[in-house]
Amino acid sequence: MKKGSIRIISLIMLLAMAITVLGGCNQSTETSKVESFNPEEAVKLNIWHGWSGEEEAALVEATKQFNEKYPNVTFDLLYTPFEGGYKDKLKASLQTGDGPDLFFGPHDWTGEFAVGNLIDAIDGYVKDVKGDYIESTYEAGAFNKKHYGYPLSMDAVVLIYNKDLVKEAPKTITEMLTIAKETTDGDKWGLAFDYNGIYYFTHAFFSGFGNTIFKDEKGTPNFNNDNFADYLNFVSQLKNEDKVIPKSLDYGTAMALFTEGKSAFLINGPWAFGDLDRSGVNWGATILPKNDKTNKESKPFMGVKMAFLSRSAKNKGAAAEFAKFVSSAEVAKMFNEKVGVVPANKKVEFTRQTDQLIQDQAANAVAMPAVPEMGQVWEPVKDALDAVVDSGRDAKEVVKETQERIEKAIKEAKGE
Repeated sequence: MKKGSIRIISLIMLLAMAITVLGGCNQSTETSKVESFNPEEAVKLNIWHGWSGEEEAALVEATKQFNEKYPNVTFDLLYTPFEGGYKDKLKASLQTGDGPDLFFGPHDWTGEFAVGNLIDAIDGYVKDVKGDYIESTYEAGAFNKKHYGYPLSMDAVVLIYNKDLVKEAPKTITEMLTIAKETTDGDKWGLAFDYNGIYYFTHAFFSGFGNTIFKDEKGTPNFNNDNFADYLNFVSQLKNEDKVIPKSLDYGTAMALFTEGKSAFLINGPWAFGDLDRSGVNWGATILPKNDKTNKESKPFMGVKMAFLSRSAKNKGAAAEFAKFVSSAEVAKMFNEKVGVVPANKKVEFTRQTDQLIQDQAANAVAMPAVPEMGQVWEPVKDALDAVVDSGRDAKEVVKETQERIEKAIKEAKGE
């Protein structure tokens, strides 16, 4: 997960999902047939992704390398941006059987897509390579005692800073805010992050105020509380009181401000490191500073990018073989060097300090929930941020409405 907002699922999609769940959940518990890969057979793999820039270039390079090894396999790559409804389009296509053979997405989609009977368990395909994956990344794609995703890379956002504007990395959010105020001047801003798109980039603030997304493993939402209100008010403070962030701030704007030397701090992840290097900005990075207001650690989400095998894939054997290839040490190393992402394959040796930083931050992070209920959380929380930060509504009213909206969405998604 990384760029742009996650679009709200329409009522039609919710009803369709409910029908799929009611009609297909028993099927999803069956053992999927493992189809063998025949390198002599001419096939075209249909692959969907939401990657752009260096990530997309690395994916294209991986397909070329695979094609050199297996010349009878060709590729049809379809790029759909996350903010362009990538997830919803995937679900719609997979439900009708017109979707890709393989697609890439965050691990937290696992439960929702598995319950919907849209993806295949991969346990039978990875017996010879699953020991190569960092265990926590492989387990991130687990649901109901099966595994559904080939782990590609792990990530967590960190605090990136301009060394020409920030002499020493802050250890607390108070220190960060002090520096942000001092460096905000004219067309320069203290802090940049995507808050207009999705609260993924501010989950560290969310957790730092003592919040958890769910109360239990059953997916009971946990938003109607003072901690959530404190988080909303803090983000509002950054914009409306301290004025260290611009009035409108999405992912692209945040990156542009920092790469142009117009922001002291940036909250982003390892996928951005390659672009930062090419920008010429004198940058450094550190783990997100502790919330000294609550004495709690600021824990971002830990995410795992995965390759998912479609249940309706027309070329399942070849798709599974390419998924193993793209998650191999060889290709993971290439992605690491070209993009800056941290491999989930433990056979890759880290050579850069930033790789170790991501590991350290991931150790002090919250694994993004992979339960289906997580899909109903993103848009309401984004709207809660908009309501408080942009519209000035009372946070205590908003948290109650957010809780009720998520509860309702979860029930509708389950067909209740």
